[in-house]
Amino acid sequence: MEIREATVADITGIVDIGHTTWPETYRFAGPDYIAHGLAGWWSPEAVARSLSTTTVLVATDDDGPIATGNIDLRGEVPIIWKLYVHPDVQSAGVGSALIRALLDLAPGRPVRLEHLDGNDRAARFYARHGFALLRREAADQAEWPDTIWLERPAS
Repeated sequence: MEIREATVADITGIVDIGHTTWPETYRFAGPDYIAHGLAGWWSPEAVARSLSTTTVLVATDDDGPIATGNIDLRGEVPIIWKLYVHPDVQSAGVGSALIRALLDLAPGRPVRLEHLDGNDRAARFYARHGFALLRREAADQAEWPDTIWLERPAS
């Protein structure tokens, strides 16, 4: 496995990761939430936009991208907006390697990220990597889960 900065050539693979992971990851949030997220954040256009506004990393194997994550370094506190691992390689250390690579891009700075209330697997993963509760935000739609913001102190 290699972790590297994503390029335009990776857009299709990144979109595939999103469309493969999102339905199962967010099944608890309901089909409307999943459809909204796939359209808003996992279209080729949305991924291309993230390549121009954030640092996007991909973990690859011989077949192409198997995981992706991005970090927005523009603000006072960097924000990791995505960290998704293809189901075929989950629990194999890929996500841990990817989050370490993202954190390495913000040395000496705290880093924030968010997950949905009810995504217990993500909550446990982020806690293992030093993230703690910062705040809870109410969902945009009444039937959607709240957003849980976490922060990892500067290291």
